[in-house]
Amino acid sequence: MSAAYARLNGCAMRAYLDPTAPIAADGVLTDDPKGAMDLAVALCNSPRMSNLAHGLWGYHGTTREGREVTVQALGIGGPSAAAIVRDLARLGLSRAVRIGSCRSLDPGLDPGTVLVVGEIEARDGAGGMLSPARPVEPDADLTKALLNATGAERAARLQSVDLYPEAAPQNAGVAALDLSSAATVATARMEGMACACALVVSESAGGEALGSESLEAALIDLGVRAAAALSAAAQASEA
Repeated sequence: MSAAYARLNGCAMRAYLDPTAPIAADGVLTDDPKGAMDLAVALCNSPRMSNLAHGLWGYHGTTREGREVTVQALGIGGPSAAAIVRDLARLGLSRAVRIGSCRSLDPGLDPGTVLVVGEIEARDGAGGMLSPARPVEPDADLTKALLNATGAERAARLQSVDLYPEAAPQNAGVAALDLSSAATVATARMEGMACACALVVSESAGGEALGSESLEAALIDLGVRAAAALSAAAQASEA
């Protein structure tokens, strides 16, 4: 049995992570490996790489406030996110915030706007398989903490898809599209892990896009706020 299998205590399904550092109880999950590295440096004192298998970089460290956190890249799309979230849950992650980008369907949302997700329509393959009958709901307490940490006025309805369409669809009540949140949250719920999502609008409904440097900076800021929400949720549960 490989080390990756052994770390999941004999689970018959293959593990995709092979951690070389601890997995914290709290985690911030992002798509891009470089984004995970940049966020870990911004959040933690001397972060240690905890995973490099499959090019999905992960880090473990202690925040400036003294709380342990894991920062892990999920890759692109629902299948990758589902596999990594499952592994993380079985390795000890109990609370997580997914951060990422989304394409707005609401003309009132400008590039750079932060959305806290309240409900997700699973129109992607992985998310639809994991939650075929009803919308996916992120953890309520963690979502409330995210609203407080980001200053967002309300939680938005999101739709996850496999690929962004050439033309934005007209979906009443759906604020934005993304590629991974449905599978991420559905897998977390199956594994008993609290999970919420906050996204940066990278492209407006009219096609105006946020520049790559601006998006990277916005995601780091959002990751710092996500870590604050995780800390607040943890303290509330410990009280």
